[in-house]
Amino acid sequence: MTNDPIHVLVIDDDKLIVEMIKMGLEIENMVVYSAGDGGEGIEVLARERIDVVILDIMMPRVDGWMALMEIRNNPATASIPVIMLSAKTQDLAKILAFKQGVQQYVTKPFSVAELAARVESLARNSRQVAMAGPRAGESEFRKLAVRKGGKTVLLSIDDVVLMSARNKSTYAHTFENQYLVDMTLGELEERLVKDNFVRIHRSFMVSLDKIKEIVREDGSFVVVVSDRDESRIPVARRQARAFREAVGI
Repeated sequence: MTNDPIHVLVIDDDKLIVEMIKMGLEIENMVVYSAGDGGEGIEVLARERIDVVILDIMMPRVDGWMALMEIRNNPATASIPVIMLSAKTQDLAKILAFKQGVQQYVTKPFSVAELAARVESLARNSRQVAMAGPRAGESEFRKLAVRKGGKTVLLSIDDVVLMSARNKSTYAHTFENQYLVDMTLGELEERLVKDNFVRIHRSFMVSLDKIKEIVREDGSFVVVVSDRDESRIPVARRQARAFREAVGI
């Protein structure tokens, strides 16, 4: 990190939780702003430079979902990392949060030290991306050159549910089709990290935006994705920690 302190906005109507977070983050030399509901939080974002937002769901007037929609729909704030903070532990709430553009989901009660580490990691990654800027020739081009039936077509990254590797070939899967990609999973992982793709297995990478459900089976995680067959992909043990950090569970 640079010497510039991390600026964090905590949006929560529980003053005790806000004070607890504020104390924990300030110990780590972060600058902390607070807001009692989503509407007040949007006002703070309009006048302050914020690196990470910590956002509660259940609040009076403007709740977390409405605030998140405002943050993501505003070009000035759309790229700010958001940690959703909630007492809701249901997988459905987590999946909805990730689909709406949340980077991490933390359930109450929580460790302030762990929350501070998550904030620092998100801020560091966000600043590195901002400093690097678009790579040569990358710009805002968000399509992949893929092959199917002897033809090469450009596939929108937004349509990709998952990537798989088998028999020394790599495939991009959409809702109902699969296409051959002339890149390795490692190369795709590097390229698509900013598009919310995460490696969950040596042979699979999934879009966080296309995860339908996360289930526990035999002590490990299984990801159900939003393709036609609702494919179930086990999270490899060596990828479990990175996956849990990516989805905030």
